[in-house]
Amino acid sequence: MRFVSRVLIVAVFIGASTAAMAGQTAQADPKGKTCRMEQQCRWENFKKICVYVKVCR
Repeated sequence: MRFVSRVLIVAVFIGASTAAMAGQTAQADPKGKTCRMEQQCRWENFKKICVYVKVCR
């Protein structure tokens, strides 16, 4: 029973974080540009380092 409740809690957390990121993906800039968050990754010392950057076009 504990395993099921932990899986449920993790699923709710993942769903909430995904919904929060989806709400921020496409935003209108005051200058008429469309902005979104993009993930950029690079390898450094055999580790993958990813950051989110705001891209407006």
